[in-house]
Amino acid sequence: MALVEYREALEQAAARLRAGGPGRVTVVHHNDADGLSSAAVVSAALARAGYTVGRVPLERVHRPINARLHDELAGTPIIYTDLGGRSGPMIAEVNRGRSLTLIVDHHMADPVDDPMTMNLSSELYGVSGERDISAATAAWFFALALDHKNLDLAYLGVIGAIGDSHERGGTLVGENRMAMEEAARRCHVRVLEAAGREDYVLTRFGPDTPLKPLAKALTTLGAAGYAMGGPEIGVQTCLSGPSPEQEHKLSEMEVIKKRRFEVALGEIGIHGLRQSRHVQWFSVEDRFAPMGVKMIGEFCMEIRNSGFIDPAKYIAGFQDMPTEIPGLGRFEWDLVKMSMRVPSPLEEKIIAGAMPGLSWLLPEAARQVDGSIDACHDYAAAALVERGREEDIVRALDELVASRMEHGG
Repeated sequence: MALVEYREALEQAAARLRAGGPGRVTVVHHNDADGLSSAAVVSAALARAGYTVGRVPLERVHRPINARLHDELAGTPIIYTDLGGRSGPMIAEVNRGRSLTLIVDHHMADPVDDPMTMNLSSELYGVSGERDISAATAAWFFALALDHKNLDLAYLGVIGAIGDSHERGGTLVGENRMAMEEAARRCHVRVLEAAGREDYVLTRFGPDTPLKPLAKALTTLGAAGYAMGGPEIGVQTCLSGPSPEQEHKLSEMEVIKKRRFEVALGEIGIHGLRQSRHVQWFSVEDRFAPMGVKMIGEFCMEIRNSGFIDPAKYIAGFQDMPTEIPGLGRFEWDLVKMSMRVPSPLEEKIIAGAMPGLSWLLPEAARQVDGSIDACHDYAAAALVERGREEDIVRALDELVASRMEHGG
């Protein structure tokens, strides 16, 4: 029933868009593998329907960014994908009724009461964005609402699902599995089974391409290369397959990433992580530049099971938020991006309900320090906070964990 209601909402959104007739539509999307494949789905479906498509990759939803975006695009439709669900009310406020705005997301979300803003996050309809549906699969369902001929874009939902590790239980399930089965039926994806687990191979563009490394490469392109044209190359890779341009840019980004990560690991080796009761944390300040701030989350993910990590504590990393946003110009702020991940033993406790997940924990802490949040999962989450409030939000996290544990996890 949840999927039926969700698809009905997507049908209504597609009808609203079609009612305005063909014209320009801007797709605002995240810059990891799920965000890039989501943008590819929506862009392809819109182009087939006769729309002129523009794309704006965003690392973070944040009021000043979104206000400027809606000022510049006033009067033309805007579609968010893989971000925006939790910030739906704020997006409606900065939109001020000027543009039809659709938020096609899969994160925990807040409902919107605004005639020009439709929050279509799957979580509002009971479809879990943790494992059952990636943003790209949600975008695929939206594409089907536009035209059933977009069935052939199912493989993009699979890329997004793998990019968000939705197969962590061994197989894709729920709506992601529907996309996978359609892609397999069309010989766009092949499934390899071994020891009760599945691996997925992209066959859409000829040579077999294992999806796990492809998804990781897309995230490197979009995140490490955020300010260097990486997201656009990533979307084109999703739509046309790997290319020499993609391989060259990926190699360039991998070199930068390796060097920056090695420096960060060296500093942690010398100074260690800062420790509180429930959080282990560090800051790279601006040392990951010119890579985007998504990379602090990628670094936390890479170290989450390292020998120097306390397996019982949440991991938090801080990275300076640049004042220049590609395509939108300069902003006056002094912010840091905070990313959180969890070691595998702690992840198991979250799954069992013995410890709070990040989708609740970080938003609650961020509110206490006037931070801004948007896309959060139980095992990966991020926020923006003012520089100088790092210790404040760590303290808030500790208090929230302690309070939740006192009441049974």
